Amino acid sequence: MNSLFFNKGINIQLNANSVSQGSVRVAPVLRCASGTGNAPEYVKVLITGKLSPVALKILENPPKELALSLPIKLAVFPDCSREVLLKEIVDSHVLITRSETDVDEAVIRAGSVLSVCARAAVGYGNIDLDAATEAGVLVVNTPGKNTNSAAELSIGLLLSMLRRIPAAHASTSTGGWNRHAFTGTEMQGKTIGIVGLGNVGHRVARFARGFDMQVLAYDPYISDEVFRRNHCTRVDSLAEMLSQIDVLTVHVPLNKETKGMVGAAELKKMKKGSLIINAARGGIISEQALLESLQLGHIGGAGIDTWDTEPVPLKDLVSHPLVISTPHIGASTEEAQVRIGEAVAVQTLKALRGEIVDFPVNLPHVSVLGSGPTRQYAVLAEKLSRVATQILDFNPSALKLTVSADLPESELQILRLSCIKGFLSHASDEFVSYVNADRLLNKKGLKMEVSRVDSVGYLRNGLLFEVEGENNARLKVGAVLYNNELPRLCLINDFMFEIEPEGELIVLQNHDRPGVIGDVGSFLAKSKINIAQFELSRNRAGGMAMAILKIDGMVESPLLQELQSLPNVIFARGVSGL
Repeated sequence: MNSLFFNKGINIQLNANSVSQGSVRVAPVLRCASGTGNAPEYVKVLITGKLSPVALKILENPPKELALSLPIKLAVFPDCSREVLLKEIVDSHVLITRSETDVDEAVIRAGSVLSVCARAAVGYGNIDLDAATEAGVLVVNTPGKNTNSAAELSIGLLLSMLRRIPAAHASTSTGGWNRHAFTGTEMQGKTIGIVGLGNVGHRVARFARGFDMQVLAYDPYISDEVFRRNHCTRVDSLAEMLSQIDVLTVHVPLNKETKGMVGAAELKKMKKGSLIINAARGGIISEQALLESLQLGHIGGAGIDTWDTEPVPLKDLVSHPLVISTPHIGASTEEAQVRIGEAVAVQTLKALRGEIVDFPVNLPHVSVLGSGPTRQYAVLAEKLSRVATQILDFNPSALKLTVSADLPESELQILRLSCIKGFLSHASDEFVSYVNADRLLNKKGLKMEVSRVDSVGYLRNGLLFEVEGENNARLKVGAVLYNNELPRLCLINDFMFEIEPEGELIVLQNHDRPGVIGDVGSFLAKSKINIAQFELSRNRAGGMAMAILKIDGMVESPLLQELQSLPNVIFARGVSGL
C-alpha cells in the first residue's frame, strides 16, 4: 500500500477480524493545511531530538516494503528553542521528539498538518496526549529498546557503590594512592530485592544471579511461572521483602500506586547499611526520606539515575558522598540508541503508510465496529478489570471473562482485549493498547479466556471478570449494563453493590462491627477528603463487610496505609483511572 490519502486526521478501525489478531490498522492519512485541500508535495518530518544516524538513513531512504509515494523532507533541529519549534511545526506532518521537547497543546495546535508524533523513548510525559488525541494526532513510542542498557546501568551503579569506584577514581586522578581507604564489598552472597519483574527487572535478576546473588522479587501482577522462569524467590509484599535484602532496586512505572512507594517507613525496615538503586522513574523512592536516612547513617548508599525533579534534582541528595548520581542515562548507550532509532523510523513510516503500528500510545478517533452495546460493554470490560487489578492481593495464574449479553460471538474478542487493557493498565511498564495487549499478557505468563452465557448467577446483561491464583485464590468482580447504557459495578467476590464505575474509588474490607463507618468517615474528613457515595455490603451480621466509597480527589498510598490501620479494617485499596 503506497498511496497516501488526505483526510482531516488519523482514523483507527477495530473489527472482529483485526481485533482477534491483536491488530489495529491506522488509515494512511496526511492532514492538509486548513482550508486548502491541496495535497502536499512531500512529507515533512521535524526532528527535535538527537537520533542515531540509522534513523535518519531509514527515513531518507526507506526500504522497499516501507516506501511512500511522496518524498520525505527531514528538518533536523536537535534541542531547538521554543521559537524554532513553533515555527517549524506549522507545516510538519511528523514530529519526532525526545524528552527535551515540550509538546504541549500550543505546539499541537500550531501543527495544522501534524499527523504523527513519535517519541524516541519509552516515556511520553512531555506530550499532551489529550490534545494530540483531540487533534487526531497519533502518538507512538519505542518501549523495550533500552531494556538491556537500563539493566546494565543498575548493576553498574551497584558495583560503583560496593567497590567505591567513583571515590577511588577521584582520589587517584588527583595524585592520591590509598588502597586501604577504598576497601569495598562483593556482590556474591548478598541478597537483592527487585520491585517489578518486567522488561528491565527480569534482566537485572539475570545479571545478579551471574554474580551469585540471592534474588527476591515483588511483582503482584505476574504469574508464579514468571518467577520460576527467572529463578527469583517471590515475596508477597514490599514490606516482607525489605528486612531480608541488602540491595533494593525498583523497576516499575510511575503511577498513583508506585509514587512514593518507598518512603521513610519502608527505609526504616531495611537493614542498616542497605543500598538503594533507582534507574526507573523519579518519584518512586521518596528523595527527601532517602536523604534523611543517608544522613542518619541507616541507608549505606544510593545509586540514582532518575530523579523527581529533572533536570534540577534535589541538590543535597545529588551531592551526598554516599550517592552515585547520573543524569538519566539509562538509555544512553550506542546500542540502545540504534535500536530506538530503528524503531522510531519504522513506526513513523508504518503510520504514514496506514499499516499496523506496534507501539501506539494513543488511539485517536477509535471506532469499535458493531452495535452500540458492543462499544458500551467494551468500555465496561476495561473498567471492570481496572478495578480488579488495583484490589488484587495475590499473584494471578489465569484470567477469565464471562459475558452475559446479547452480543455476536465474533465481537467477544473486542471485550477480551478491552479487559486485558484494563488489567494491565497499572501493571505494565509499557503503554497497553489493543495492538500489544496479548503480547504483554503473555510476557507476564498469563492467559485469558472469554465465554458467553445466558446469565452469570443473578447477573444478566453483565460481565464477570475472574482472576485465579495458586492455592485456590480467586477474585471476582462483576458489573451490569442496565438498558445497554447505564454501567454499574455490582459484585466483588460475595459482596453486592450498585455503584457507577467512574472517578476515584476506595474499596475497603472490614469486620462487621459497630463504629467502622464512623471511623472511616472521620478519618477521611480529617484528611479533607469528601465522600460522594458510600456503598456497603456484608455477608452476614457480625461477619465480614465490604464498602466502596466514591470520593472527591485522590488518596495517596501513605493515606491508604493509615486508613488500613483503623480498628476492624482489613484492607483499603485505591482505585483510579476509571
